[in-house]
Amino acid sequence: MATSLPTPTPAGSSSDRPLRVRLPFISTSFATDLWYFALLWPVWWALGIDQLLLPFFVLYEFIRFLFRNHWQVRLNVTILLALGLAIWWVVPVFWIDPELLDIFLKETASIWTQFLFLVLFWNSVRTAAEWRRVAGALTLVAFYTVATSAIFLSGAWRGVLISLVGRVLPSSMIAGSAFFTSISYRTFGALASTEGMGLLSIRLNALTLSFSALSMLCLLLVPFIYWRIQHTRGIRRLFYLGILLGLLLTLVFTESRIAYAALLAGAAFYVLLRFFQHRPNRPLMFAIALIGAAVVLLLAFVVLGVVIDWFQRAFVDLRPGSWLVRIYIYRQTLALLPEHPIAGWGTSVRLPDLPNEYAAGTHSSYLGMLFQHGIIGLLLYLSLWASVWWSVWRGLNRRGLTREMVMFWMAIATAFLTFNIREVADSWWWDHSLMYVVWLLWGLALTGPQIFRGDASVEKP
Repeated sequence: MATSLPTPTPAGSSSDRPLRVRLPFISTSFATDLWYFALLWPVWWALGIDQLLLPFFVLYEFIRFLFRNHWQVRLNVTILLALGLAIWWVVPVFWIDPELLDIFLKETASIWTQFLFLVLFWNSVRTAAEWRRVAGALTLVAFYTVATSAIFLSGAWRGVLISLVGRVLPSSMIAGSAFFTSISYRTFGALASTEGMGLLSIRLNALTLSFSALSMLCLLLVPFIYWRIQHTRGIRRLFYLGILLGLLLTLVFTESRIAYAALLAGAAFYVLLRFFQHRPNRPLMFAIALIGAAVVLLLAFVVLGVVIDWFQRAFVDLRPGSWLVRIYIYRQTLALLPEHPIAGWGTSVRLPDLPNEYAAGTHSSYLGMLFQHGIIGLLLYLSLWASVWWSVWRGLNRRGLTREMVMFWMAIATAFLTFNIREVADSWWWDHSLMYVVWLLWGLALTGPQIFRGDASVEKP
């Protein structure tokens, strides 16, 4: 009986090559490492290092990039503005209160990490596949946010987890620092018995440090997940729909009234974007929008008394203590501002008879940046945001894009608008979980116009 001999394999073919194992954070790309970093976020949270690890991770990735890329770095206007802000950030070190030096160093590390992150993203995320991998990292953050919120709301677990950091640090250090307390004792939320609340009996913080940070996180992720729903089908679409509903519920239970208003403004803005997208005569549509805005303002003036009464009940009477404390912080911030108007105080300044988190220069990104880093710092910060918005504008006006990318630019514009509105009442460069999401979205917005130029062949997954 004849037997067939195996066909010889040419030397150097794929069967002769050794199997290559791609180790996370070692042989994987920056975009993939961002995905793994997001995947492991609950681990970082349980260990208590989620607010400490990000600068080291970015620094490691930056050094690895320099060696791989032969020390060649591409820059753009946004990166240069981020560098300018990071340099200006350290100027107040000469007059910073020694007792606040730890806070100053943490925030300085965060802002320099922001600069390095943008450099890495701009130089490393160059293909549609890598861009989509980063989008997957944001989906993981959204899923963990909804999952942890659901655990607390359902009553499955409402306890306190002592992190590894909490077990290692001396109790005196933890007791003397609100930051070390927050990373030592981990919870997904708080009940009415432990927090002075107004409308709801529960306030969530999920994997963030505070209710406020979680509200800002949700405002960014709601439009993003809605975009993912629009270009998926089947089980995946149901999965994203569940995340979207969970994010909206989570946002409700942050009990952030500014976030509620920002969400409504964002929804109206998104409707306008869709309206403009389907109307090619943009000058006419712009005129119609101006007329509509004038009509709205006129109606608001007519019913001014009703609006004032609603504002009183929604923003003052609901939690009067919160409102009065916030007004007190703003007044003290403005009173202290003239002492360092150009370069700022460097950090927030503690106020008598109030906890450390209620300090002058807090509870507003814009006023806080002005107070902590002066007029120059505020101008750099606003310019940085303007450069990001310019990339969004370019994306919105790009022709020949697939429907998926058209919807992306509408979603990202809505996310940034709601976030910028929410910034009026809180800052975001303290919580690394929130910063991570902001930077990922910034990176997608900055690289999107370069990767997706309207060529459908490029845009296919």
